Amino acid sequence: MKLIIGASGGVGQGLLTAWEQSQRVATYHQHHPAEPAGQSHLRWLPCNVLQPGWADDLLDAVGPDLPETIVLCTGLLHDADHQPEKSITRFDRDWFARSVATNTQPFGELAATVTTRARRDQAVTLAVISAKVGSISDNKLGGWYSYRASKAALNMLVRTTAIEWRHRLPQSTLLSLHPGTTDSRLSAPFQKRLPEGQLHSPDYTGQRLAQLIDNAQPKDSGDFLSWDGSLLPW
Repeated sequence: MKLIIGASGGVGQGLLTAWEQSQRVATYHQHHPAEPAGQSHLRWLPCNVLQPGWADDLLDAVGPDLPETIVLCTGLLHDADHQPEKSITRFDRDWFARSVATNTQPFGELAATVTTRARRDQAVTLAVISAKVGSISDNKLGGWYSYRASKAALNMLVRTTAIEWRHRLPQSTLLSLHPGTTDSRLSAPFQKRLPEGQLHSPDYTGQRLAQLIDNAQPKDSGDFLSWDGSLLPW
């Protein structure tokens, strides 16, 4: 079984399509997505990753068995009142806290829950959608302070948890994934400035990420990978 958290967004929808032959559980936040005909292997569950205890509640609802693949796709870059900060003078503590609460904290809560529930001999792949702009050494342009910082912190949680899993869950794998720029609500305000060919459809992104996740092995645990399979710097 594959669990896709935040499946109503662009990347999540792409993963649903890529894995359409697999048994899937998908989550949405506010509005139940329309279900295409023939999706007999798909079950939708409501989920709010900002609620205390959400990870335990979700896995209880999924069923007694831990899914072999779990992908966390939730994220926040902008809203109706906030755009990514171009200058540190635009730093806002409430927006920063909200960015961390949405982009970073849910993975920590989910990883803690999975770590507690998984058996030592079990093979679980837990992947989270990060972003290349969360790479500290790759940062040559600046800006986007809250988003960059929240994704950098997310990457650190992945890397540190992977070190623990080497001893505690040696058959399992943790991945931090950069999906590229996907045609979605998150990227919509920034698409006009993209060079031709750099905007991917949700289906294309889903196919590439699904390949990475399906082919991942414990030796890859803790890696930060781009959609094309290349290893990204921290």
